[in-house]
Amino acid sequence: VSIERKQLACREGLQIACTILGKKYSQSRIISKVDGKSPVTTETNNDTSGGKGGSWKYTIGLVGKPSAGKSTLFNAATAFARQRGGDSTDEDGFAIGGATMAPHPFTTIDPNIGYCLVPAPDGSCPEDSYNGPLNISSSHGRDSKGRRLIPVMLKDVAGLVPGAYQGRGRGNKFLDDLTDADVLIHVLDASGTADSEGNTVVVNNEVSNTEHSGSDPLNDIAWVQNELIEWIVSNLKMRWHSIARKGRQKLVDMFSGYKQSQAFVWDILLAVERFLCDQEGRKQGFDHLIDWDEADLYRLVTAFLGYRFPMALVLNKSDIASSRKHCENIDKNLPLHGSHCATSMCARQEMNFVKHHIYSAVAATTKCSKNVHQQEIQRETLIPPVKVWDCLQSAIQLRKPILVFPVLDMETYQPLPGMFNFATRDSSLPSVGMIACLNAAGGCAPTMWDDTNNVYFCNPGKVECQQVLRDCIIMKPNSTVEDVFEALKWLGGLS
Repeated sequence: VSIERKQLACREGLQIACTILGKKYSQSRIISKVDGKSPVTTETNNDTSGGKGGSWKYTIGLVGKPSAGKSTLFNAATAFARQRGGDSTDEDGFAIGGATMAPHPFTTIDPNIGYCLVPAPDGSCPEDSYNGPLNISSSHGRDSKGRRLIPVMLKDVAGLVPGAYQGRGRGNKFLDDLTDADVLIHVLDASGTADSEGNTVVVNNEVSNTEHSGSDPLNDIAWVQNELIEWIVSNLKMRWHSIARKGRQKLVDMFSGYKQSQAFVWDILLAVERFLCDQEGRKQGFDHLIDWDEADLYRLVTAFLGYRFPMALVLNKSDIASSRKHCENIDKNLPLHGSHCATSMCARQEMNFVKHHIYSAVAATTKCSKNVHQQEIQRETLIPPVKVWDCLQSAIQLRKPILVFPVLDMETYQPLPGMFNFATRDSSLPSVGMIACLNAAGGCAPTMWDDTNNVYFCNPGKVECQQVLRDCIIMKPNSTVEDVFEALKWLGGLS
């Protein structure tokens, strides 16, 4: 099969994925009323395919070549969360943790995992269309634009290099680390000052290594997508004889191994089969796998990846002059290679803002005598993490969850008494440092945060603030009333 035919098949696969995504994850919301027996759904999702519902531990994966700024973005988004082993005290003696950052490739080896706060998808919250007198609260706070923040897992994996699917760099270990993710954010070095392996080759407009040149960010988008495609294609090729003999169910089993339900995989197979019938006159294409060529395989895999891992872009290092032309070129060409949207930013400047306010919060709560204003972080480099929040929201918009707002009654919209621990003790709640960032950026602290004592309230009787529609839980599409009931039981909301 020629390269041109493979490229055409990949473009067709992406179009199939876009068609499926366009029909799914339509905006919907549920407000649950609990009368002691079961929640009542007032608005449901009209999506009837795509697998089983239930509570959703939504995960965003960060991908990109080494030294593009993935760990910097991770630290800015999670307020230096660290949920893996290692010493969490930095060189200044402050225990702020976070992902290790350094100006060389492969600083990250094992994945960094932590909670980040993501603005809820546009139109998904009751307050988005409410103009009444009630002051609607939020268990996880609000950003500087007034958007409700919801907790999402963020996973920062090792940098990807060309040939990873063949074992280069972190190889398949990197790719396997991605299977937990629901959507991906590709962090690009938009300046074009590093090669495809993350080595800086252009400094002050001068080439520092004559053997290499900086890579075009457009090319980075292409080869990162290609690595993901080749990863799955190579896995299927090794088992193709068995797949062709056993038929479509074997394909379903193979694709389900990438942590998706069989119903989800069937959506893709049916969409590809419709394409084969409509565009090529091949009816029941999956009943004749023995007749497939390599292009058919690339079309299927690209459709699966485009639907399984929809991608948003971060055009990082936008403060470097050379990034402007690259950012404009990428924006002009979107959607491209499975990427649907892009956010330009300087992740380091927004991370510095977060770090500065974490230092201040830690110093205040520990009564540390260190003058935090003498840190190396300069005020002129401090930018509130608005772009970080924007890019996270753009990613979650690609696969929208159902947001559920459990309330005790439909008159006052007060929270369930059993949800008090969720709103004051859950591990997803922002830390004192992140709350300091929210306040400094013009946002709002979580409703149950006691500003006077810098802790979450520990006694329900002492909470005097309004708690209208305070809590929000994240559910998968196709979730039923029973799924919501089980999720609330698991959170202790119905105890």
